Amino acid sequence: MKNDSQRYVDETLRFAKALNLTAIKDAGEFERRFVTPSRALCRWLPDSGTLLDVGSGMGIPGIPILLARRNLRGILVERRKKRAEFLRHIVRLLNINATVYDCDIRDLQDIQADVCVARAVTQPEALLPMIEAHMVADGLAVLPVPESLQAQVVAGWKISSDDAVCLQGLKQRIHCYRREGVSRET
Repeated sequence: MKNDSQRYVDETLRFAKALNLTAIKDAGEFERRFVTPSRALCRWLPDSGTLLDVGSGMGIPGIPILLARRNLRGILVERRKKRAEFLRHIVRLLNINATVYDCDIRDLQDIQADVCVARAVTQPEALLPMIEAHMVADGLAVLPVPESLQAQVVAGWKISSDDAVCLQGLKQRIHCYRREGVSRET
């Protein structure tokens, strides 16, 4: 019997062409390039609380994180309606504790998250002001970025860590930002 991660990969590849999710056709390659690096972000995340995934697309990094950390509640935000419907399908199929919104993060009202993740959405200095209204007072943003991108100072946020990592042969950095004025450690 397949585990939930394998079912997620299979469903993503099944809908990949119709929804333009990914050009990858091999499950092992998809796992290596997307799922394993997403799960690796758990190292920087709390065990429970609310996870906001901005620009969720095909569910990376949010879905693999929520499958690995079932105590997290997810908020998946994806502007493209067809992709948001795909995410709703995955959430139902795998019984993930998450809500999917098909809108721009700037148009979303009345949500609060403890931690935010986003992959390939925009530069941190543009993203962090967009999510600030949706983060709790000591909210954390964990952002995988290209290896060459250095953490930038962003008003209202403090750099809590900037780690160079190699995940499945892919070199990148993990920038962690915490809402400024909070002394809690990550």
